[in-house]
Amino acid sequence: MDFWQGDAHMPILGFVIRATVAYLFLFSLIKFLGQRTLSNLQAQDFLFAIVIGDVIGDPLVNQETSLSGPLAVALTLTFIHYITTFLALKSARFRRFVDEEPRLLVSRGKILRGMMKKTKVTLDMLLMSARMNNVMKLSDIELAILEPNGEISIITKAQANPVTLRDLDLPISEVKMPSVLIEDGNIVNRNLEHHNLSIGWLENQLEEQGIKSAKDVFLALLEGDGSLYVSTKEEPYRR
Repeated sequence: MDFWQGDAHMPILGFVIRATVAYLFLFSLIKFLGQRTLSNLQAQDFLFAIVIGDVIGDPLVNQETSLSGPLAVALTLTFIHYITTFLALKSARFRRFVDEEPRLLVSRGKILRGMMKKTKVTLDMLLMSARMNNVMKLSDIELAILEPNGEISIITKAQANPVTLRDLDLPISEVKMPSVLIEDGNIVNRNLEHHNLSIGWLENQLEEQGIKSAKDVFLALLEGDGSLYVSTKEEPYRR
């Protein structure tokens, strides 16, 4: 069995090995390129994904196609994509060439019909974006911007913005990320150490809620305000 070069009589196991190799290879490429590839795709990201899928897809279903050639092509395309992304980060002129610029669709509540037509954005798309941003009245929109990734950003007028603590001159507490202390019965020691907490402290907190062991806990979360959220494998508790 030659799963690498291809074989007209390659058995099912050969396809399984090919699929595993291709998956690990593509996973490594995505990790190398970074989070941008996993976010909303821009033009070159979309092109890269389409071509890579086509190149890798054929040897996964055609036993006579060599696997080494498509992997070499995929590696070359990844290198080109990486260089393109790197140059876009370093050069504003090159970035304007490869990336779309933001386009203004609504200004001070007025729809810019010419730009809507140029960017091929329909009224339904604009209204959907407004609803997704909890804006029910177009007259409340100060700016609507078509972003390079294809999403529409909505900026509302000052009078339509919700009242904040700053507006009411109230004290503002620091927002902190919640931290997992127990996950599916397993204590996450590194998070305890990060918050200068001990296992003894955690066990005492659980005992106060009538929980005998961390093994009985599905999730224990140290909230941003310092409170401890505990959900057992049977029912939730909160302290």
